[in-house]
Amino acid sequence: MPTPELHSATILVVDDEPSSVASLEAILADAGYSRVVCTDDSREVIPLFDEVRPDLVVLGLTPPLEDGTSVMLRLRAHVPADDFVPVLVLTADPTPEARQRALAEGARDFLAKPVDAVEAGLRIRNLLETRHLYLGQRAARARAEAGERRARFLAEASRILSASFDHQTTLSALARVVVPELADYCVIDVTAADGGRGRVGAAHVDPERERILREATGLWGGAVPRGHPLLRELTDGQFVLVEEFADGLQEAAASSEEDREAAARLGPRSLLSIPLETGGHVLGTLTMAMSDSGRRYSSDDLVTAEELAHRAALAIENARLFRGAQEAMQARDDVLAVVAHDLRNPLSTIRMASEVLLETLDPAERRPAEIIRRTAERANRLIQDLLEVARIERGKLSIDLRPEPLGPLLEEAAGMLRPLAAARAIALERAGDPDLPAVVMDGARILQVISNLAGNAIKFTPEGGRIEVRCETAEGEVRLSVSDTGPGIAPEQLPHVFGHFWQGSDADQRGIGLGLSIARGIVEAHGGRIWVESVPGEGTTFHFTLPRAPDGPATGDASPAMLPVPDA
Repeated sequence: MPTPELHSATILVVDDEPSSVASLEAILADAGYSRVVCTDDSREVIPLFDEVRPDLVVLGLTPPLEDGTSVMLRLRAHVPADDFVPVLVLTADPTPEARQRALAEGARDFLAKPVDAVEAGLRIRNLLETRHLYLGQRAARARAEAGERRARFLAEASRILSASFDHQTTLSALARVVVPELADYCVIDVTAADGGRGRVGAAHVDPERERILREATGLWGGAVPRGHPLLRELTDGQFVLVEEFADGLQEAAASSEEDREAAARLGPRSLLSIPLETGGHVLGTLTMAMSDSGRRYSSDDLVTAEELAHRAALAIENARLFRGAQEAMQARDDVLAVVAHDLRNPLSTIRMASEVLLETLDPAERRPAEIIRRTAERANRLIQDLLEVARIERGKLSIDLRPEPLGPLLEEAAGMLRPLAAARAIALERAGDPDLPAVVMDGARILQVISNLAGNAIKFTPEGGRIEVRCETAEGEVRLSVSDTGPGIAPEQLPHVFGHFWQGSDADQRGIGLGLSIARGIVEAHGGRIWVESVPGEGTTFHFTLPRAPDGPATGDASPAMLPVPDA
C-alpha cells in the first residue's frame, strides 16, 4: 500500500484502449490511489495536465491520433524547467528498441501490456516516491532560498535603521526597501507626542500613486478607511492580515468621496499591518499592501513582517532615548555652566584672600589659611573636571594635535610628580626604549593623562613602594605605561574603572572619580587606546598609546632614571 503522503497523489492516465484504461484504473483504486484522471484522447493531455497538475503520467505509446513519443515531447516542453513529473510508458511492444526509444524521449519507466497488477503497483509507487522526494527537496531548497533572501533583506533593513538616530529619515528609507521586495506599497505611521499619528514613510511601486499615499490621511495605512472595523484590532496592538479584500469593501467603508477615490486608485487586494511595539507600548504601525502585482499575503509572511516591525520599533525607541539623553546632557551642561560660573567667583575670592593672609600672618598662624587655600584650589579642580567630562561626552574637547617629542614632556611630568612621590617615600622610575620617535599629540593634554594616572598610583601605593613610567615603541604607535606596587584592583571592578565617578572603594574621599574617565577621553581623542591590567595584592598597570608622527625624529631622552627617595 502507498504511504499516506502518496494517497493524495494525482495520476493522469492516457491510453487509446478503453479496456486498458479501465484495468489500470481498477489496479490504482485497489492500491489506494483515489485521485486518478483518465483519457483516451491524446489531444486532452496538455489541458488535463494544466487542470489537475498530476504527480505521475501513465502514457500508452499507440494512441490513435499520435504516437506516445510525440505526446512525451509535448509534455516535456510543457512541464516547467523547475518541476519534475515522471512518465510511465505502457506499450504492447516489449522490445528493447521500444523501451530505449521511450526512455530517450523522457519516460522514467516502462510497463508492458497486458499490465500485471503487482508490477504496476510497484513501479507506480517507486515513481511517486521519487516525485515526493523531489518535491521535498524543492520545498527545502525554496525554504533555504527564502530564508537567505529574508536574512539579506533584514540585514539591509537593520543597516538602514542604524544609519541615524533620526527615525523619520530611517523609516522613510525603510519603506522604500520594503517596496517592491515585500509589498506593492508600504506606509509607516508613528505615534506623535500628542497621541496623534504622523506618516513618516510611504513608498509605492508607481510614483504617481505614491503621492496619493501621502495625501490620503483618511485611509489607515493607505488601504483601510479610518472607520473600518479592522482598526479595532490595530488599536489593540494586534497584527492584521487580510489575504484577499472583497471587491468594493474599502470604498464602501470610506467616509468621504476623496477617501473612496483614493482607495479605488490604490486598489489594495491584500494587507498585512503590524504594530510597532516595544516595552508594551505601541509606537506606530507598519502596513504593507499588495495591489496590481497579484501577490497575496499569507501567514508565512508574518515572520518577516513581525521581525521587521520589531527592529523598526527598536529604532524608534532608541532614537527617542537618544534624543532624551541629548536633552538631559544639554540641561546638565547648562546647569554646570551656571554652577561653574557662580562658584568660581567666590572660590577665586577665597583663594586670593587666603594668599593675602599667608603673606601677612606669622608662620605659626598660617596653617588655617593654607588649608583654606588648598581647599579652594581643590574645589576649583573638581569644577574643572566636571566641565572637562561634559566636553568629552559632547565631543567638544579642545585638542591641538602636532608632532612633538616625548622626552621633554616626561621630564616635565617627573618634575611635577617628584614632590608627591618623595613625600610618601615612593620610588618613581622611568624605563623603556632609549630613543623614542615623535608622536602626534597635544602635549598639555597628554601631560594631564600622565598626571592623572601617576597621581592615582601615588595615592594608592603604600609608602616605600615603587611606580614605573615606561615608554615603548611599536609599529605605528608609542605605548606608555604607568605601573605601581599598590593593592591592585579586583577583577569585577576592572570593567568599570574608566566610568564616571568610579572609585576604588566607597570610603575613598580623595576625589570624585573623574580622573580616569577624563584620561580615556583625552587618549581616544588622540586616536589612541587605553586599558588597565591588575593583579590584586601585586599592583596595577595602566597602558595607553599615541600615534607616531610620520618620520618623526627620536628624542634621545628616555634613559632609565631613579628619582631620589628621601631619607627615612
